[in-house]
Amino acid sequence: MQEFDFYAANTLDELLRLLAQSGGRVIAGGTDVLVQAQRGVFPASVLVDASRVRELRFIGQDGETIRIGALTTYADILASPLLRETAPALVMAAATVGAPQTRARGTLGGNIANASPAGDTLPPLLTLDATVRLVKRGGERVLPLAEVLCGPRQTCLEPGEIIHSVAFRRPSQPTGAAFLKLGNRQGMAIAVVNVAVSLPLDDDGRIAGARVALGAVAPTPVRSPRAEAVLYGQSLNDDVLERAAQAVLYDIAPITDVRGSADYRRKAAVRLTARALRLAAQQIREGAQA
Repeated sequence: MQEFDFYAANTLDELLRLLAQSGGRVIAGGTDVLVQAQRGVFPASVLVDASRVRELRFIGQDGETIRIGALTTYADILASPLLRETAPALVMAAATVGAPQTRARGTLGGNIANASPAGDTLPPLLTLDATVRLVKRGGERVLPLAEVLCGPRQTCLEPGEIIHSVAFRRPSQPTGAAFLKLGNRQGMAIAVVNVAVSLPLDDDGRIAGARVALGAVAPTPVRSPRAEAVLYGQSLNDDVLERAAQAVLYDIAPITDVRGSADYRRKAAVRLTARALRLAAQQIREGAQA
């Protein structure tokens, strides 16, 4: 088991000070850290625990902007009426993460900072055009999520910098959204492929600004511009949805690993995207009938 020097912060100011002074890495739920530490591969020898910093655990709305603190747990996401209304795909993703114990400890900020290509909350956040607020002593910056994720387990975070929160605009149009995940077992599985979709409709009932994002099929979770282009301006019908699903093949670059071959992932990405699109379309139709 890897050994660490350990510090715990009670406030955001204290957290940033400890990180700056120690050169350590911040942890929150610690669910990924424990696994990596057992293998002796966690890339730090100093840990600074942020789990007591209440300023980083919140879900709220500021005008038309939804904000989620980095220490918000998956269980918090599942329990939020605001997120069930405004980000249903994110809620669906949170429900697939680990066991109840993991969902009670694991955090949204941790899922982003871990930067796994298979991270379950990342495709839904990409479909929401989410931005990430990064803070450190003496400054802060706000970046699109896609710019924070640089590669497998790699982010753009600078030394002493932490993820403060995530923000996205409340959908202004009727929107269907869905998340689906394919794993090698029923529960607590790392995704072989995961996909999130968002289908907003304009006043004429046509798709406006569709979003399709996939995980575990590239070095980072990715949007599929080609699938989105197929959907844009179209009415909801099975032919359009199927053509959009086929189009994701041009925007992914899966690898072969212990969970699945590249060829299997390509086929799974198409089928999973088609299912997610149909589910989102069904949501819209049921909403129109309510």
